[in-house]
Parts: sequence; structure tokens; C-alpha cells
Amino acid sequence: MNININAEKRELGKRSNLTELRGKGLIPGIIYGNGQEGIKISLNVREYTHEYKKSIGQVAFFDITVDGKTYKTFIKEKQIHPLTREVVHIDFLELHKGKSITIEVPINFTGEALGIKEGGVLEIIQRSVQVTCLPENIPDEISVDVSKLNIGDSIHFSDIDVSKDIETNFSDDTTIVSVGLPTIMEEPEEEEEEIEGEEGAEGVEGVEGEAAEKKDSEKESE
Repeated sequence: MNININAEKRELGKRSNLTELRGKGLIPGIIYGNGQEGIKISLNVREYTHEYKKSIGQVAFFDITVDGKTYKTFIKEKQIHPLTREVVHIDFLELHKGKSITIEVPINFTGEALGIKEGGVLEIIQRSVQVTCLPENIPDEISVDVSKLNIGDSIHFSDIDVSKDIETNFSDDTTIVSVGLPTIMEEPEEEEEEIEGEEGAEGVEGVEGEAAEKKDSEKESE
């Protein structure tokens, strides 16, 4: 998916300058080129957020226009504030024809597994795959059909049809998805109260009491 967005150049400043930018509703960022010095930019947070939401779950390329020139890029790294979860900085990497790049591609699962109808649980192990290839060969997604999976079945990376033009970080035996048995929560057994033991103890005390009374009676008769 291609996203068109405008940006403004910014000067390299102190940390306080970046804080001031964010206070104005701007996101500081940088565009890295092919061995060239990065172009420091600022993006409107509302415009960026609005466009970015359209690309969730897809491979997104950003056509960033700065001073009348457009750079075709993708997000290399994004820094998120640990508390507010707001984007505080973005590194973009410019695409160049004939040069391979490494990027995360989402895995899309289609169909309904047979094992689910029998009470099984679909267990997704991998939701994305890292691919390295030329920009023109980057797939929008990797599609995996789970409809034939029964309980106990799984799909490995070797089972997926992937173009020979791309390399990935997965080995052939990497498990992508499986169907497992449902988890059954066992209720803990209640411990039986030792009622009989308590009653037995009382019984012993009763016998001893009767013996004591009999002994006292014999003393009186003497």
C-alpha cells in the first residue's frame, strides 16, 4: 500500500527542540538514503496517524514529499513512548531500484480449520515474516489457508508457497500455525473433613470420664 504524506525539513537541534516540536503536534523523523546523510523532517501527527491506520495489517510504503521532492520510503524503525504509546520518532529508509531491502510482511490466515468444528483451538505461532528482496518483489502479505487442518495438525514454513525471489528469516521446519486440543480446567478436589477422627477422640474422652467416675464412686464406698 502506498501512502502519500507531506513533511517539512527541520534542523538538528537539542532534545528540548524535539519536545517543542511534539508539543506543536509534529513528529520528528529522518529519511535515510543510499549512503547519504539523512534528511531530518517533521510530520503532522494527525495526518500521519490518519494515513497509517489505513495500512494496518499490510506492507506500507510512504511517498514523502519534502520541498517539492518525493522520496519513496518505508518505516525502518519507530520509537514509541512507553507510557503514552505515542509515536515520538520515525526512521524512514528510502527505496532504490536494484537494491534489496529487509522488511516485515504480515501473514494472513484464511479459511476455518476443520479441527475448530470438532472443538479444537487454532494456535497462531507466527503473525509476520521478515523478507529480503528487491522492492518490486515485496509481497503485500503471505497467505496461509488453514481450512484443512484437523486437531493435531500444523503448517510449517515449507508448506507455504513463497516466491523464489525473496529470502526469509524462517527455516523450513518453522511452525506457522497449528490446531490443538482445548484446554480443560480441572476443578480442585475438596479435602474430606476428618469427622470420624474427631468423633473417635470424643469417644475416648467419654470412656475415660466414665472410668474416673467409677473410681471416685469406689473410693466413697470405702
